[in-house]
Amino acid sequence: MSQANGAGVRAEDGPAIVGVDIGTSSIKAVAFDRAGRKLATASRPTPLTRTATGGEHYPDTIFATAVSALAEVAAGLDGRPVAGIAATSVGESCVLIDGEGRAVAPSIAWYDRRTTQDAATVAAAIGNDRVFAITGVGVEFNFTLVKLMWMRRAWPDAFARARRVMLMADWIGYRLSGVAATDPSLAARTQYYDVGANAWSEEMLAFAGRGTDFPAPIRVGGTALGPLKAEVLAATGLAGRPIVGVGGHDHVVGAMACGFDRPGTLVDSMGTAEALLLGTNRPVMDWDVIRRGYLQAPIRPGQLYWIGGSLFTSGGAVEWIRSLTGGADQASLIAEASAIPPGSEGVVFVPHVGNGVSPPDPDLKARGAFIGLTLGVSRAGLYRAVLEGLAFQSRLILDDMAGFPGVAPPDGSPRLTGGGSRNPLFVQIKANAFGRPVTVVDESESTALGAALLGGVAAGVFPDVEAAVGGVERSETIVQPEAEVAERYEALRGTVFEKAGHALRPLETGLAAWRGD
Repeated sequence: MSQANGAGVRAEDGPAIVGVDIGTSSIKAVAFDRAGRKLATASRPTPLTRTATGGEHYPDTIFATAVSALAEVAAGLDGRPVAGIAATSVGESCVLIDGEGRAVAPSIAWYDRRTTQDAATVAAAIGNDRVFAITGVGVEFNFTLVKLMWMRRAWPDAFARARRVMLMADWIGYRLSGVAATDPSLAARTQYYDVGANAWSEEMLAFAGRGTDFPAPIRVGGTALGPLKAEVLAATGLAGRPIVGVGGHDHVVGAMACGFDRPGTLVDSMGTAEALLLGTNRPVMDWDVIRRGYLQAPIRPGQLYWIGGSLFTSGGAVEWIRSLTGGADQASLIAEASAIPPGSEGVVFVPHVGNGVSPPDPDLKARGAFIGLTLGVSRAGLYRAVLEGLAFQSRLILDDMAGFPGVAPPDGSPRLTGGGSRNPLFVQIKANAFGRPVTVVDESESTALGAALLGGVAAGVFPDVEAAVGGVERSETIVQPEAEVAERYEALRGTVFEKAGHALRPLETGLAAWRGD
């Protein structure tokens, strides 16, 4: 059924909203109607200059690529006007601009490791405890602060000319509108954001030799920046005069598009890596958040925050076992594994097979393992064991997050999205491992949709974010747990899976020593 706005205009007849997604591997522009139905899309590889430590982006090239994608979307809209537009991006990459608004240096990729020593400098100077008390996160090599410290040392002339620093989504919004702002979900990835005050931290910015006027002002996502600049309108061919809004961090706006709009919501994004985001009504100022490997950030300060944990290899582990067992297509493996009883022929999989180790007990020495192997175990048994091990780890993360003071378990059905959510066996195993219904949200462009909804809020298409999220016509499927299977999984998880990591730890430590790690 089509929706209508307050003027009685049907969603399919009204103006479009557009999201720009600046991702690690691709830059996308996607147009939707106000009900979230896709109208036009364009994608380009994210330009990157590789370095020994990771890589760099040229900010002007990033913007030009976004404009090119917007022009393709405009052609696909064929004259349909655009009401609002907003950008989302990866978190920590930043752009230095001068007094004329021009980029003066490359942008260091969010994952680039050249800043490891700068992170150590911060930790040694004031300690992780103090950093956490201010920012709600621990000291890490990838945050914006240590990138600024590195730039100040390695590119002193460019740094001296800089009058402002922006995150990547801020840069796109600025180039589209001429107005600079960032939102709290991106600000929280800088390490100079005071999470309690929703303001920039003078103490942390001092490490980069700058003051609180250096970053862009903080505004909540969906705040209007202004109309699209005339030259951008001409370059893209977009119809109408879109209002540009403040965007946000890609993980957060993607979760928002899937229904993440209040405390108690859980979104489980099942990609190559897997991220579980649980909504809270305040930050968790407990050092164990960091010690146990979690992240957190505000969305709407004073109202909505998230705490999250990741399985660094989820879909990646599924693809790995598929390739190891002969490269059979997923449909065949799913059919074979579905015929095997829960418990995978007595095999349990410990899923620490990626480059990082998942909460709640992160240890870089940890490695994956199969327990219970016999000559009778089939490839389908191994495949199913991988799915079960990943689901058990997700449940472990969820239970641990909900144990922090002020954090409660999901108050509804966990919402699954991403490539893994299209594996029906994996989804059923998740429902059984969680012991509760799960909701599969079918939205392949959730990140761009979240940004577009924020653009719609900025343009007045929606009165607020809750109305924007609530008006999306999603394709959703609820999968119920199977009571008997859920009970068997509970026993297997408690008696074997949750003890396996600790039991293997001395062996993994010895193996690490043998490897010379």
